[in-house]
Amino acid sequence: MRVTGSIRTATRWLSCSAFAFTLAGCVTRTTTYYKPTEGEPRLNQDEFRQASDQLLKVECPRLMGSGSSATGQARIRVSYDRSGAVQQSQILRSSGDERIDTEWGALTARLQFDAQEGQTEDLRAGILTVGYSCAPNTAVTTLQLP
Repeated sequence: MRVTGSIRTATRWLSCSAFAFTLAGCVTRTTTYYKPTEGEPRLNQDEFRQASDQLLKVECPRLMGSGSSATGQARIRVSYDRSGAVQQSQILRSSGDERIDTEWGALTARLQFDAQEGQTEDLRAGILTVGYSCAPNTAVTTLQLP
């Protein structure tokens, strides 16, 4: 179930030198950024939690598997403008589940914070910690701001 229409883009970096190739081979690293889709409504913190909780209600049975509970936590970098609108997000540390990371990346790109007094830069970065907890008939999202 997709809850957003946010755009997912990726940049691929290839790092390889003759010495590194001889010892270990080339290393390919992909960085994925999430950007808001124009015209899509912004989310405040409560709306983010509600949208994520709806997603988790569907995903929790899969996340729990044969267990009685499941938890996960991700660290996400957001870049927001002077109005407090997030313009880009990036998963820095995975929750351990690619589907959850993808949904959270898209949802965090839609966040709207309060405008910050005295922000002089066009974009400011912040780190969010987002977590989930699943149990039978329970799906809860946590959002921790810096």
